Amino acid sequence: MAFRILAPLITPRDDRGRLDLEGLQRNVARLAATSLDGFLALGSSGEYIYLREEERLRVVRATIEASQGKPVLAQVGAETTEDSCRLATAAMAAGAAGLLAVTPHYYTPQLRGGALDAFYRAVGAAGPVFLYHIPGYTGAQLDVADVLRVAALPGVVGMKDSSGNLNMMVEVLAGRPAGFTYYVGSGGALPAALAQGADGTIAALANLCPEAMRTASEALVTGDLEKASALQAPLARLNALVTRRHGIPGLKYACGRLGYAAGEPVPPLQPLAPEARVEIDRALSELEA
Repeated sequence: MAFRILAPLITPRDDRGRLDLEGLQRNVARLAATSLDGFLALGSSGEYIYLREEERLRVVRATIEASQGKPVLAQVGAETTEDSCRLATAAMAAGAAGLLAVTPHYYTPQLRGGALDAFYRAVGAAGPVFLYHIPGYTGAQLDVADVLRVAALPGVVGMKDSSGNLNMMVEVLAGRPAGFTYYVGSGGALPAALAQGADGTIAALANLCPEAMRTASEALVTGDLEKASALQAPLARLNALVTRRHGIPGLKYACGRLGYAAGEPVPPLQPLAPEARVEIDRALSELEA
């Protein structure tokens, strides 16, 4: 099976800060014409945390309508099981191919073991669900035992791991049950993920350069390490800017520079500073060279 690349979509805003669903659909249609294998709606790249529930459903429906038959996963995690399950049921009814659910995280010390299992068991009853592990944002750091225990639950079909923890990735891939799909959540971890047998990536970088990511991954798979290294270097530099260094403001700025509908991030996030824009412009030009 080929390495799969999915784009965790941004959520565009117009000049007045309102949802731009028409712009979202233009973005999806443009990306659907590339070699991307599918999309994630309402991920961290999509600023889901700033959307009301009815807005989240509008985003999911608009994405599916424009996806040209490519599968759409919907991130449905919320702080309560009830809210997550309600959104999960609605997303599946709208035609989502599957679900992601970020770990509940406010009461983190009390959300280990049985509570975590009960949450994913309930969401998994609504549709096939991926565990979404992103401790850099949630503060909820799982260990390998947590992941493998959840992986064995009915309805849980995989994981999007944005922890950047390479040891965890190796152990999860070695111990996962049959049929459990592992998506690495960072374009920067793409080479290591491929080497360890990951199934794919859901990475912000796929919004910007899906074909370059595909070419780099194919070079790695075929063992052309010299070509892969040359291709991966500018990808890694751009990825660092639009994820770790400048985050959502950087990603939305880069998308806008490439002609996608984007708009500004939702406050309290701030527009990108001028000096950061210069950095991203330079990284984009390196990628195009």
